[in-house]
Amino acid sequence: MGPAGAARARPPRTVHAPRRPRPRLCLLYELAAVAAWITVIALTVTGAVHGARPQAPAPAGEAPHHHTAPSHAAHAVPGAGVVGGLAMWALMCVAMMLPAALPALAHVGANSLRRRRQRAMAGFAAVYLAMWTGYGALLLALAPLWSRLPADAVLACALALAAGWQRTVHKRRALRDCHRSSPLPAGGLRALAGTGRFGLRHGGACLRSCWALMLVMAVAGGGPGMLGWMAALTAIVTTERFARTPRRSANLAAAALAAAALAVALTPALT
Repeated sequence: MGPAGAARARPPRTVHAPRRPRPRLCLLYELAAVAAWITVIALTVTGAVHGARPQAPAPAGEAPHHHTAPSHAAHAVPGAGVVGGLAMWALMCVAMMLPAALPALAHVGANSLRRRRQRAMAGFAAVYLAMWTGYGALLLALAPLWSRLPADAVLACALALAAGWQRTVHKRRALRDCHRSSPLPAGGLRALAGTGRFGLRHGGACLRSCWALMLVMAVAGGGPGMLGWMAALTAIVTTERFARTPRRSANLAAAALAAAALAVALTPALT
């Protein structure tokens, strides 16, 4: 066959239509987490987040206690009391815990009909954050138990508890459950119920996995130091959720938390 025949036998080139970029299903929630971080930083810089609970008046002739354990969860917003403290806790949960829920949110969005996708994702996020807010309310009620104890001792104990929890079989099971998805009905009331159940299941697994880490936040106090603990604990939570080997990440976090507990415990003796 000559060159002309070969040219005629060559199949025509196929021109592929450009692929439409897939929408970022979780963009709104990513922005919400960033906005929560900006708000917490702004409240801290402006002094709206205080590092200690209001103290009872000291008896006459007795110096006030300056080393009681802080609790920004209880009095994060001056004058706002319990409501303000719980609002601040919810804001921190959006900043710290919402990034770890992004894969689950993407699963909800990808398995929902387009017309109800945003509603389903919002319902899942509401259930998930409501569970963490309820945990904050529990810590708020328990705060008087440690509010007048030495701050360094309380924080060191919370860090040691978190380090120990990281090494338990219960932590491993909870972390495994955090990585599980759930089949979701496409539409109707069954879809609404399925999204709610998935939010409860995923939120419960996340709460079982990270309750000790968030307990550290409840006793760490306010001020610039709070931002450091927030960043460190958010890094631990997010790494465990996105790592290919979550168990290894949990073990590394346990070592880091144990070292932090030792450093905090030794700080009073070195100063």
